[in-house]
Amino acid sequence: MKKKFSVTGMMCAACAAGIERTVRKIAGVSLCNVSLMGECMEAEFDETATSEEGIEAAVRSLGYGIYDYGKVPEKKKRGLSLFTRFLVSLILLVPEMYLAMGHMISASIVPHGWLNYGFQIALTFAVLAVNYPFFVSGVRAAVKLVPNMDTLVSLGAAVSFIYSFVTVSLDPATHTVFFESAAMIVTLVTLGKFLEDKSKKRTGKELEKLRSLAPDVVTVERDGTECEVSMSEVEVGDLVIVKQGESIAVDGTIESGSAFADTSAVTGESLPVELGKGQRAVSASIVTSGYLKIRAEKVGEDTMLSGIIRMVREAGASKAPIQKLADKISAFFVPVVVGLALLTFLIWMLATHDLYKAFNYGVSVIVISCPCALGLATPVAVMAATGRGAASGVLFKNAEALQKLATVHEVFLDKTATLTEGRPQVVFFESYGENAERIAYALEIKLNHPLASCITAFCKEGEAGEDVRYITGMGATGVVNGQRFYLGNARMMQAKNVKFEEQLSTYKTLSEEGKTVLFLADEKRVLALFALADTLKEGSKKAVEELTALGCLPIMLTGDNEAVARHIAKEAGLPPYGDCVRAELLPEEKLDYVRGARFKNEEAKERSRDARRRNAYVAMVGDGINDAPALKEADIGIAMGNGTDVAIESADVVLVKGDLSAAPEAVRLAKKTMRIIKQNLFWAFFYNVIGIPLAAGAFAFAGVSLNPMIAAAAMSLSSLFVVTNALRLTRFVRRLGSGKDGGR
Repeated sequence: MKKKFSVTGMMCAACAAGIERTVRKIAGVSLCNVSLMGECMEAEFDETATSEEGIEAAVRSLGYGIYDYGKVPEKKKRGLSLFTRFLVSLILLVPEMYLAMGHMISASIVPHGWLNYGFQIALTFAVLAVNYPFFVSGVRAAVKLVPNMDTLVSLGAAVSFIYSFVTVSLDPATHTVFFESAAMIVTLVTLGKFLEDKSKKRTGKELEKLRSLAPDVVTVERDGTECEVSMSEVEVGDLVIVKQGESIAVDGTIESGSAFADTSAVTGESLPVELGKGQRAVSASIVTSGYLKIRAEKVGEDTMLSGIIRMVREAGASKAPIQKLADKISAFFVPVVVGLALLTFLIWMLATHDLYKAFNYGVSVIVISCPCALGLATPVAVMAATGRGAASGVLFKNAEALQKLATVHEVFLDKTATLTEGRPQVVFFESYGENAERIAYALEIKLNHPLASCITAFCKEGEAGEDVRYITGMGATGVVNGQRFYLGNARMMQAKNVKFEEQLSTYKTLSEEGKTVLFLADEKRVLALFALADTLKEGSKKAVEELTALGCLPIMLTGDNEAVARHIAKEAGLPPYGDCVRAELLPEEKLDYVRGARFKNEEAKERSRDARRRNAYVAMVGDGINDAPALKEADIGIAMGNGTDVAIESADVVLVKGDLSAAPEAVRLAKKTMRIIKQNLFWAFFYNVIGIPLAAGAFAFAGVSLNPMIAAAAMSLSSLFVVTNALRLTRFVRRLGSGKDGGR
């Protein structure tokens, strides 16, 4: 059985690692993954060997809260309590600092002796008591042999307080006490956690915007009467009424009305979209003007909005492969730090016989060490990126896809409905007689052949003909105004003995370009020439250019014929070098081609000395059922949002509005995310590599050293730096016409 839980109270990567190690030790548990940023845990276990209650008890024994996923009681959330704890701690800290350091500024009214120390003990104890969650969590984690950041904080503060209390008890005249350090440590760490918590919430602001688009109250028409009902009461089949300024709450078909709708929250499209009868409306769209009546087909958790929110939340909670190293280090980070602190104390004690100095450096090592920055480096960036992607119409299903997409080397593109519109249109028309368009309309308006709708859409108006029928493999024939006409291919003209020598050159040119050519003729001569083709999407050529500029080789894979494929490839601007067009492929041949490319890529990775080439991946972009196997086989499958459900399910990334121009945007966002993750990891490692020796007094010979208070401030700032750096992703903006990363 697989079960997902919400977990509260985690402060750092060591917390998450500790929960994972504890739960994995339970008999029957085969898998446990904990997400710090997602505040959740996924466990797979054998119900005959253990139970949900047993897993929940193990997590609670570490001092964390655990609930059914998404059902955390509001009172258990800790945003306000952190601020309250900091405010109370600060109020108590001010007089504590005055008592401890007032003599340095010759404060004549500062009490001395036991009176001074008595007040310091009381104030410091009060600060520690206000921040008791550090001690509860830290001690429980230490007892369970899964120490975390709270263990370091509580150890540093407690040791400082106990050392000072014992020292004062033995020698009331001493000045070597750390009461103010103990109070300052927990106060600064609480401030840092509050700021970090506030910043982390900003990484999910795009998700909150999406949630806010779901209205609480919906207007529906039942039995001919309009009434307002709560969102939870809307049912499939209801007629939902949406007026100007309101959000569409369901997915469905428009029964009546017309409107302009802002769909930017779902598709990333900046301009309003015109909607009318018969068209599809999706949740999270805002009606900017007009009035719609929509027949609800999907409601509640089944709507597109709910699906996007669910997908973004799960992607933000997933782990990227690059995070594995940080997780491994975090698992044994705290015990190593405690060992280093003890070693530092002993070395300084043996070298100087100065208890105060040895204690100062030992506590500083404990306090400055921070597994938080290391643990937050990856997940906070992933959450920010997936939220930003969702706002731009790009949905990442997991963090691994985000990481792989950053180094994609080859992008295989389906043709129909990916590069092209997916439906034929009249792209060439030449008339040799009067009323050709009205005659063509009359012949095609009663037929349901796919090409008939293209002709009628182009001709726009006319009256239906008589005795209209379709001749398989040739075209249509019928009587208009008492005269028989034919609209079909060259075979029909030959069968009816209609000569088209004058149009032969044009016919051959259009046919060589992969277009479907139709003749309109009477019993004697050709009256008009139509050429139909599946046209290139507006943004496809630009998308191909941008993918190429980003270092991705675009290759077309299509089941269409060679001539059509080559013509579309030329229009799309596919690179002239290499074999960039593969036509007339069956679904299994597409799969084999992608599999072969992956195999060659793996061989190239092994031979390459270039680190970037060794991490290059293969992507497939498609929309149909026939693309699903290749989407699944590719390192990264990218599905068009207007494609089939099978394709979307098979893919790792979804381009919501079905526009290929979002593909290079996704690559750019992935590249920027990986760059920020690497910056964060570098900072986290660099901070600890420099900070720990500095706190240990390694640079004391040069007059550079720290005390526990400065160490606590440095620790808090390190985590804040990582989160703030990741927040730059929320300002990611696509720069059209550039192959470079957007956003700064």
